Parts: sequence; structure tokens; C-alpha cells
Amino acid sequence: MEFFLWVLAGAGVLFVLVGVWIGIYFWLNPDVKDPDGKACVTGSCGDTMEICLKFRDNRVEKTSTWTNGCAYSFNCLHAAADMAKGRNPDELLHIDADRIQHSVGSLPQDYLHCAKLAEDTLMAALDDYMRKQIPKQG
Repeated sequence: MEFFLWVLAGAGVLFVLVGVWIGIYFWLNPDVKDPDGKACVTGSCGDTMEICLKFRDNRVEKTSTWTNGCAYSFNCLHAAADMAKGRNPDELLHIDADRIQHSVGSLPQDYLHCAKLAEDTLMAALDDYMRKQIPKQG
């Protein structure tokens, strides 16, 4: 019986820690309101990634991300968003799957597609931003 209580207490502490981590994460990384570029892409693996970009003076000022994927997808998407901050559209074109993979350390062979999905999502958000700029220039 005592062992069961220790297991229950440990599970409770873990639940609280995860809740606090999620709360802090979302407090420090709020959603981007009225994004200038946004994309939601679902890969062949079934993972969906979403990224929102807010530009200021033609540079990415803020990003927000969401994924329903695994930890590798989460890490790749956040690496892509972090690398995008402070860059202009031409510089964003240089953020590819290899750079994302390098940024997260390394990925198992079975999860290399996560970096490619993050790249595709970032490029689709950039494309959305660029399409919105065409009428403003003319």
C-alpha cells in the first residue's frame, strides 16, 4: 500500500510539473495576432505543423508555432521558427532541412522527414507573406 501511495504522489508531482512547464511555455510564446504570413502543412507521416510570421521592417519580428506531431516535429518546427527571427525574406530561403537538422543536434534516420516538414511549413508561410506583398507594391 505504501508503494502505491509513493507512485501516486510521484505521478501527481509529474502532472503538476508538466502543467507548469506548459503554462510557462505558452506565456513566453504567445500566438501571433494577425500574422503577415501563415501556413499549416500536413506531412505524409500525418504530423501537422503550423507557423505564423509577423514582419516588421521586412524582417521576422515574431513567430508562433503549433504541431500535433512527435517531439522531433516539435523540435524541428521550433528550430525553424527560432532561425527565422530577425531575418528578411531572402535570408529565410536559406533555412532548409539540413540547417534545421543541424540546429536540433541530430535526428534518427526515421525522423529526418520532420526537418523537411518544418522547412516546407516555413517556406509556405513565407510564400503567404510574399503573396500578400504583391498588391501593396503595385
